Amino acid sequence: MSIRDALKYLASIIVIYYIINEFGINISNILSIIDPRYILLIVLVSIFQHILSAYRWMYISKVTNLNISFSHSIQFYYISTFMNNILPGGIMGDIFRIYYTSEKKNEILKMGKSMQSVIFERLSGQIMLLAFFVVSLTIYFLINQKYEAFLYLFFPSISIFILFKYFLNQKIKKILGKKQISQNLYMVFTGEIFWRHLTLSFFVVCSYILIYIISAVSLGLNIDYLSFLVFSPIILFSMTLPISVGGWGIRELTALLLSLLLGLSASASISVSIIYGILNLLCSLPGLYFFMKIKLN
Repeated sequence: MSIRDALKYLASIIVIYYIINEFGINISNILSIIDPRYILLIVLVSIFQHILSAYRWMYISKVTNLNISFSHSIQFYYISTFMNNILPGGIMGDIFRIYYTSEKKNEILKMGKSMQSVIFERLSGQIMLLAFFVVSLTIYFLINQKYEAFLYLFFPSISIFILFKYFLNQKIKKILGKKQISQNLYMVFTGEIFWRHLTLSFFVVCSYILIYIISAVSLGLNIDYLSFLVFSPIILFSMTLPISVGGWGIRELTALLLSLLLGLSASASISVSIIYGILNLLCSLPGLYFFMKIKLN
C-alpha cells in the first residue's frame, strides 16, 4: 500500500468517526420515528437522482471534449455529493471531481475542460431550479387570485429569459472572441443540446423536491403541496451557497423565514429541513465507499 492510499484510508476512517460522532444519534433517532418504507422510497429516488445527475454531467462533458465514462461519472458524482455534505463551503466535492478528471492537474483553475463541464452542469441545475420556482410561484399566485403579483413576476421573468437567449446568441462570441470556453458555453446553452440537458435537470430538480415532500409526509404532517413546491426550490438553492457545511444552518434559517412568509408552521418547516439534511447525508454514503475504492493520481 502506498503512502497516498494509506492517507486516503486514514481520511476515510476520520470521516466515518466524524459522521458517527456528529450525526449518529440524530440519524438513529430519525430512523426510529420514520416508517422504513419512506426511507426506502427516499433512497430509491436518490439513486434515480444521482444516475440522472451523473448522466447530465457526462453528456455536458462530451460537449467540452472531455470523455468520462458513465460508471466513472456515477462514482465521482456520489463522491462529490458526499464531500459537499461533510466539508465546508459545499463545493469541495465539485473541486475534487474537477481535479480528478482534469487532463492537466496543474491547470485546473484555467477553465479547462474538466472545470467547464462541472460549472456548466451545475449551472444547468440552477437554471432549472430558478425556472421551477418561477413557474410554481406563478401558479401559486393564480390559484390564490393574486393577479397583480402574478403580473409583476411573469413579465420580468419572460424579459430575463429573452435577454439571456439574446446574450448567448448575439453577444457571447463577441465578448469572449473565439476562445474554446465561449464556443463550449454557446453549444451547451443553445439549441438541442440545451433542451436535452435542461430536461434532465427538470427531473433532477423534481427528485430533490420529491424527497423534500416525502420527508414532510414521513412526519405525518398535513402539508400544503403547492406551498412546498414554491419554497422547496428556494431552500434547495440556499444549500448551494458556499457558506456552510452541507447546507446546515442556512437551510434551516431559510425554511424558518419562508414558513413565516407563507403562513406555515415554523417548527414543522425546520423539522422537515433537518430530516431532509440527515437523509440527504445518508443517501450520499455510497460516495465514501467509492472514494475508498478509487486510486488517487
